[in-house]
Amino acid sequence: MALDVLSVMQVGVLLSALTVLFLAQAGQHFPAERRRHLRIWTVGLLLHPLAWVMLAMRGQVPDPVSISLGNGLLLLGFAEMARAVRGFQGLPERRLHLWGVVLVAVAGLAWFSEFRPHYSARVLINSVAAAMLLAAIALALSAAYRRDGFTAARLAGSFAAFGALVACWRFVEHILAPRVQGSLFDAGPSDIAVFTYACVGVMFLSLGFILMHTERAYEDLRKLATVDPLTGVLARSGLVEQGHRLVSESRRHGRPLSVLLLDMDQFKAVNDTLGHAAGDGVLRHLAARARLVLRGEDILGRLGGDEFVALLPSTDAAGARVVAERLREAINHAHMLYRGEEIPVPVSIGVAQVRPDEVLEAVLQRADLAMYQAKRAGGDRVELSPAV
Repeated sequence: MALDVLSVMQVGVLLSALTVLFLAQAGQHFPAERRRHLRIWTVGLLLHPLAWVMLAMRGQVPDPVSISLGNGLLLLGFAEMARAVRGFQGLPERRLHLWGVVLVAVAGLAWFSEFRPHYSARVLINSVAAAMLLAAIALALSAAYRRDGFTAARLAGSFAAFGALVACWRFVEHILAPRVQGSLFDAGPSDIAVFTYACVGVMFLSLGFILMHTERAYEDLRKLATVDPLTGVLARSGLVEQGHRLVSESRRHGRPLSVLLLDMDQFKAVNDTLGHAAGDGVLRHLAARARLVLRGEDILGRLGGDEFVALLPSTDAAGARVVAERLREAINHAHMLYRGEEIPVPVSIGVAQVRPDEVLEAVLQRADLAMYQAKRAGGDRVELSPAV
């Protein structure tokens, strides 16, 4: 059995070293603000081969040093991983809490190795601490289980939860059959399972953590493509994507869908007289005021320049005209303040209801024509596209 444990240790040291090199290389390709959590994780991972070296020196160095320091470094490695995951998820890192678990465990391990030697007592302390730290990783990633489809966070969380269960298995085994004498070189089935997880499992946890960073980077790129960075509403590509989806749903369920096309009446004048900073402020003002009027299921996007589109599911032309009037009043009556000066934001709005078998581009074109009709009539008004 000694050969088996030592072999697992050697594999663990090798895998940890390779995973550290992989993390260091992969981290260079992530934005600077993402690298901090990878660094914390890497430091935690680096502690594991040091821990196995200390544990393997049992008999060559005093037991309290080998046992307490070796297991303490292992636990501290998992504590740093938990801290990295919590930080990545936007949660408080709770460093003192996590390190506190490690310190209490090390104190208990030292007591039951130096003053009252008891193998199973040390196992129970180590198992509880390991289960708490791995559970902290799993709980930090629990939100991933409320989303559909595969996510790296769900993979990492599941593997962390599995590790906590393995630690609980070891705890139960030593509760039912405690041993005063023993060591990791005289291990039972649950001991071997825990050692294997601590040596090999961290590689899979690290892979999951790297995949979490990759998914986050992909999501950031997707947002850049689908969200307008100035106003925070959908950009043209995201608006078109959502529009096609709503048109298909409207046709499939036989529910009305209406489109509002908004265009500012004095946007060029604002840019020419007050500058582009004022123009950007006007665009943000329009988007913010529109959000206050629209429902949660409505879609607001920036088509380009000072043109915005609102998609109103389950709303016919008459209802959409009421919403458009409310929008016009909300935007125009609450003037934007720029350097102490009030800037009116009158808008012309075209309204069109999607016809049977009509595509998104066609209804947008009709809403655009209605909007220009509103402008020709003097602006700051709503016009409805003909029903046929």
